[in-house]
Amino acid sequence: MSTSFPETGQRREEILAALADTCARDLKSDGRAFAFIYDAGDEARAIARDAFAACMGINGLDPTIYPSARAIENAVVKAWLEVLRAPDDAVGTATAGGTESVMLAVKSARDHARRIRPEVTAPKMLLPTTAHACFHKAAHYLGVEVVEVAVDPVSFRADPDDARRKMTGDVILVVGSAPSYAHGVIDPIEELAALAAAGGALMHVDACVGGCVLPFMRDLGMSLPGFDFQVAGVTSMSLDLHKYGFAPKGVSLLLQRRRALREAQYFACARWTGYPVVNATTLGSKSLAALGAALAVMRHLGKAGYRERARAMWDATRELCAVIDRTEGVRMVGRPDMNLLAFTTESGDVFALADRLAEHGWHVQVTYAVGPSPAHIHLTIDPGNATRIAELARDLVGCLVDLPEAIPPMNKVLGVIAAEGIRLDARAFMSSLGVADGALPARAAPIHRLIDAAPPALREELLILFFGELFS
Repeated sequence: MSTSFPETGQRREEILAALADTCARDLKSDGRAFAFIYDAGDEARAIARDAFAACMGINGLDPTIYPSARAIENAVVKAWLEVLRAPDDAVGTATAGGTESVMLAVKSARDHARRIRPEVTAPKMLLPTTAHACFHKAAHYLGVEVVEVAVDPVSFRADPDDARRKMTGDVILVVGSAPSYAHGVIDPIEELAALAAAGGALMHVDACVGGCVLPFMRDLGMSLPGFDFQVAGVTSMSLDLHKYGFAPKGVSLLLQRRRALREAQYFACARWTGYPVVNATTLGSKSLAALGAALAVMRHLGKAGYRERARAMWDATRELCAVIDRTEGVRMVGRPDMNLLAFTTESGDVFALADRLAEHGWHVQVTYAVGPSPAHIHLTIDPGNATRIAELARDLVGCLVDLPEAIPPMNKVLGVIAAEGIRLDARAFMSSLGVADGALPARAAPIHRLIDAAPPALREELLILFFGELFS
């Protein structure tokens, strides 16, 4: 695609053809992607596309001028509050994604504490090491200190005893996942929520990945620990409609147990010469297109449609876990409560395994070692790829044959990076990894080994170099 600004306008056909050519290299909803894709099927996708287009002109900045904005948001929020068994006076807000939902939950906790606990001048958040990175981002942006809570090295659930030891009067928020993205396990929400309530803190449940699935698994009679508003002490929940709600990117919800918490989430300004501003989210102008699509998909599928897909995804997850359990050379990392899972190699290079799977046409997500969690392959099961689990399992077993051992990373390069940090010549560094002009090498294992070998702070610098060069 040309990067120049055209002097004269191009024809519609020419523009769309260039976009189609550019998008041809992207992940597709063909059942072979086990990350990033959440696909409920052709019909749901078509309805979402039509609804998205129909709502493109709606601006959520001012719901008095666009009454459709508040009608759509109220309808979606009310439906999911019901599914998550919230009290009658609970409220919610549509956001642009899970990261924004989480950031607003942390802001709510911080600003609510400023109102009712002014003695807290250095607010802290108890955060399991398996919690999503966006909590660290929120803490960085909002001036809240992260106090990391250990997880069980086998189950990867947050350790409530460690959280109890670290609970102080400065803690304003306790976090639990339902489930955690990496391992698909539900934290002990009931124990964490009781700890938060006893300490005068708020309790946020990150159900971004599970909020649209777990309630329907429960409807199907599957045994699950408490995770929603029925748990006393849970004060807010986030859930992503663009994941297992099957809406287009990007739309999420932040649900609050009571109005006072949502008021702490708001920003208002009447101190300038323009129109008065009140925002429920970090955005001012915001499109309602994805939210309109979320409403359309929700009504198209109904609860029965979500239950049907929850059952299919869980059956596929159990089938793949059983294959991993009986296959030499691989093992599960944790035991999932939902249709996300992690596994690693017992011998051989896990990154080479990921490359081999890619060569067989599968997209899987590699994850680096942190604490008790080893470098592993993460899989997200959706209705589309659930139908191809037997194929993936067959190829996985085949790819393990004669899997090479991990090649030691480029320690010399790591030493230079540690000494020079961000001052490295990014283009030369990327070229040494086989990345040139935005094109990635066919095999990514050497890059993954290098990043995995680095400590977290150095990894972050490497990732900044890597992504910065991709967008140069």
